[in-house]
Amino acid sequence: MQETTTALQTAQDEFVAKSWDSQISSLDLQISRIEEDLKQIQTELTSTSAQSEFRAKIDVLKADLAKKQQAQKMLISANVERFQKLMGQELTSSVTDSQINTIIRRKTDDLEEAERLHEGTAKEISQFEARLNTCKEQLRDKRKEKNAAMSKVMEVCEQDIAEFPTLVEEVEKTVSNIKLSFPTGDSIDK
Repeated sequence: MQETTTALQTAQDEFVAKSWDSQISSLDLQISRIEEDLKQIQTELTSTSAQSEFRAKIDVLKADLAKKQQAQKMLISANVERFQKLMGQELTSSVTDSQINTIIRRKTDDLEEAERLHEGTAKEISQFEARLNTCKEQLRDKRKEKNAAMSKVMEVCEQDIAEFPTLVEEVEKTVSNIKLSFPTGDSIDK
């Protein structure tokens, strides 16, 4: 037993001398610090990677914005006179879609009003043309009646036939003058 106790004592002395526990705990502490540093570096790397990705996206968007602004300027300069002529307002890059839509609505309303007036006027014109055609037909019929009556009178009258057309013209002038002398436009036929 002495031997065993001595061996145990020797082993304990060696163990204490080698300080395995303190070395293991020291190594565990170093490993834990290194893992924390590694996590922090990974977080920074991820953040830096995301930032560089965002920077790349921002650069692409800036380039796209510059192209669109250039295209807008070209489009505006190409259509500024036409826009001014059609809309009555100068076209600039500060003119918004809502302002353009408001102008278009006003112009559309003006156009619709003009079309309504045109339709009304066209109807009136067609009515007047119909009346005119009716009056022309009536006038033709009256002239035919007059010529037929004059023919009958000339057949019946044998004397002074040469003076009859002159006499008819004088009577027509007299009737016309009498009709014009009525201020209300009433005719003597009524």
